[in-house]
Amino acid sequence: DVEQYLLRGAELEEAKRAGKHSPRIGDLLIQKSEEGVVVNLMQWDDYTSNFVFPGMMGSHDEKSRAFFASTKVNSVFVHTVGGSSNTFSEHQNKMIGFTHHQKFVVVDAPKEDGTGLELKAFIGGIDLTEGRWDNNTHPLFRTLRCEHKTDAYNGCFLFGRSTVIAGPR
Repeated sequence: DVEQYLLRGAELEEAKRAGKHSPRIGDLLIQKSEEGVVVNLMQWDDYTSNFVFPGMMGSHDEKSRAFFASTKVNSVFVHTVGGSSNTFSEHQNKMIGFTHHQKFVVVDAPKEDGTGLELKAFIGGIDLTEGRWDNNTHPLFRTLRCEHKTDAYNGCFLFGRSTVIAGPR
């Protein structure tokens, strides 16, 4: 979700006061692209969403598509399609119910010897979407019933338990 904040609490308030870069993910990506950083965004395209219905998975893909449409951010929206051996039913089920959970960032970084730049990749980590956040103290479970009670989000699968009791998935 382009409106999600990357920081919380005192860190968020400090970032807002400093004002150099937005702590909101969408605004930050646009700011960096306008500074000359090549920003490539791959987001899951929820097959069940459109501009009227937000989709089963709450991925905010249509919102992101509109948000980045006239910016320098290169955004691509993809959905899982499965392999050529899938039946029609398997293909449709994968398009509707399976998401991309790959998280990666690739950046230009100074070489250790100072002779230029090299690509560095970071794999794994956070889900930059509604209700899934983390910081270096990992308080998610001990603060589920108070500060972060609305952060554990899963629009589809509760299986009879609330996310406050069961935790995020």
